[in-house]
Amino acid sequence: MKAAVLGVGRMGAAICYAMHKLGFYVVGADSYGGAVDGFRKYIKGKEGTFYLTDQNNADKSIERALTFEKPDVVISGLPYHQTEEMAYWCIDNGIRYCDLGGRVDVSRNINKYASESELATKPVFTDLGLAPGWVNIMAEWGCSKIHDSEIEEVRMMVGGIPAEKVNHPLDYVVTWSVDGLINEYKDDCKILKDGKIETVKGMDGLEHLNGGDLGLLEAFYTSGGASHTIHDMQKRGVKNCSYKTLRYQGHRDIVKFLMDHLTEDCFREVFERGCKNASDCLDLVLLKAVVKSENLTWEKDVFVSGDKGGFTAMQKATAFSVSSVAKIIAEGKLEGNKEQHRDYWTQYSRGLSYADVPFDEFNNNLKLLGITI
Repeated sequence: MKAAVLGVGRMGAAICYAMHKLGFYVVGADSYGGAVDGFRKYIKGKEGTFYLTDQNNADKSIERALTFEKPDVVISGLPYHQTEEMAYWCIDNGIRYCDLGGRVDVSRNINKYASESELATKPVFTDLGLAPGWVNIMAEWGCSKIHDSEIEEVRMMVGGIPAEKVNHPLDYVVTWSVDGLINEYKDDCKILKDGKIETVKGMDGLEHLNGGDLGLLEAFYTSGGASHTIHDMQKRGVKNCSYKTLRYQGHRDIVKFLMDHLTEDCFREVFERGCKNASDCLDLVLLKAVVKSENLTWEKDVFVSGDKGGFTAMQKATAFSVSSVAKIIAEGKLEGNKEQHRDYWTQYSRGLSYADVPFDEFNNNLKLLGITI
């Protein structure tokens, strides 16, 4: 089988590695010439092909490459302004598509187009990174384990933190986009409370948790991580659903103070200069999902560690999870007939949701990539 990875930066290179490890011929595409080095670090010779796309006409360059290569699945790590148009093109041309997502409006538009386009013959799956993505799949896994009564509450939490506390007040190192991080902190968030969808402020909802060997952790609302899980849970009668970010204790109050009193440029510089990820600082990703009914509680914690001289925990947790789903999509297992009833079959939607992911297969793919749940 063949997978095309659009955008071969730090995260894209990790996706290329994962798809190769899962048995795919890998096609990489990027407009930055230096990206080929990251690609060839993991994809040797006949194991894949790299396309250097035209910076002035990137979409057309990618479309030509995909037309020629005919991949079984496309995984997009492109910027938001490119993702939407690329998804539309894949839908119109019958190519299975998934992405890391993170922008609610873009993902909504893509799924709407997939469900309404007369040209759509293959599925799309947006928001398949870490959060949104893996933690939402975990939450659905928990929901599938409770059968005795109606589910009342679903809680999702994710934290990308240093494996050990660092010597500055924020106790944090940047492992991904600073702009993306700031947007998650400052943007409004959607939660499901008492059966109704409400809007809350980013960084509100502070609570403290025992992190075991990590000590006391804190959790607070940030935007994006819940994705369409909030609406899906509401439709199924769940009363409460939320997503929060995990940090070491004290991080939230300092960040909130800085965010309220600094210009955006100064605030960004605090993270870019003060929280720069040193090469010898290992990171850790913690995922937590809790599902409750009246009588039962299902809870799962997953820890992902970074490798010295290898992938960071954030790279592994993001790239390996999207790749694990992409393999299932490429195999055609999330299209056509879904569930058999007495005299008819339900069909998979063109716009897939986290509940569609077969958890055992997903977890097995992660295991092949070195992550055991």
